[in-house]
Amino acid sequence: MSSFSQRYFGLPPRFDPEKGATVREPEGKGYGYWVGGHSVIYDPELKKFFLYYRVRMPLGKGRGGKCRIAESSDGLEFKDIWEATKEQFNAESIEVGSLIRDPESRIWRLYISYQEVGGPWRVDLIEADHPKNFDPWHHRTVMQPEEYGLTSVKDPKAYIVGGLYYVFVDVKPRQDEFYEDEHGVRHPLGSDATGLMISADGCYFKDFKYVFEPGRGGPGEWGHCRARINSVIYLPPLYVGFFDGGTTFYDMYEEHCGVAISHDLEHWRRVSTNGPWIKSPYGCIRYMDALIVDNTLWYYYEYTREDGSHELRVSRVELA
Repeated sequence: MSSFSQRYFGLPPRFDPEKGATVREPEGKGYGYWVGGHSVIYDPELKKFFLYYRVRMPLGKGRGGKCRIAESSDGLEFKDIWEATKEQFNAESIEVGSLIRDPESRIWRLYISYQEVGGPWRVDLIEADHPKNFDPWHHRTVMQPEEYGLTSVKDPKAYIVGGLYYVFVDVKPRQDEFYEDEHGVRHPLGSDATGLMISADGCYFKDFKYVFEPGRGGPGEWGHCRARINSVIYLPPLYVGFFDGGTTFYDMYEEHCGVAISHDLEHWRRVSTNGPWIKSPYGCIRYMDALIVDNTLWYYYEYTREDGSHELRVSRVELA
């Protein structure tokens, strides 16, 4: 890369989110009508992009009621090819899912998170020979929170590194992560943390560890209340992660995008501490899903519109 000659390493190129193209619009106007919670993958064999996304309503109208998969030849114009509803999962709400194609078996996999009726958030797996053929009635739980001493596990993002499945998940912070103020009152350090699940076959996930956590940060630092890694790209010699950050609980559902870096996917350092890396003029940019295809970096993101609803957008940047 030309930036190497200037001693720049692992820098993700910025973009103007207001100039992004709209991929999907919400099904209503106002706060609580959102479309996003997405993941995108490009398959060079089929020469198509595949997009998973969920459609969400306000809390009193059903929350995450359905999810879809769409395909595209150009990464801009998508056609829906699959849909599932929360009833098919016996769920109160559906959230983030992650698409991936196993390089050995060539089987497609969808890791999908949902809150079971009367139960916690968990992650299930559906498999098929093509994303349009996923059967939502036949799903198996692969991440049950109680097995790891957790209260919930959600928002999976799957990658395969050296033959191992690495799946980042959103979990609650450690129970002992509190601080005392000057009056001796204990406060939680944050409301989201990122855990890492590792598996040899993508089905049995025995190993869990916290890899990116909230905390107080330094005086005046931004975003330490939330620590949810949404996607990872490799820009030699670094892994660059895009995370949802926030300052207080008020930022829930209106998080802003930050950047963190790692050499091994397990130890992360925040880059965005003085403010968000990128944001909408009307609110959040969250669930950033970045993807490199050839020499182009595709940014897919959930974007707050002027009326408070969220749409799904994409911006493209050529890598130097």
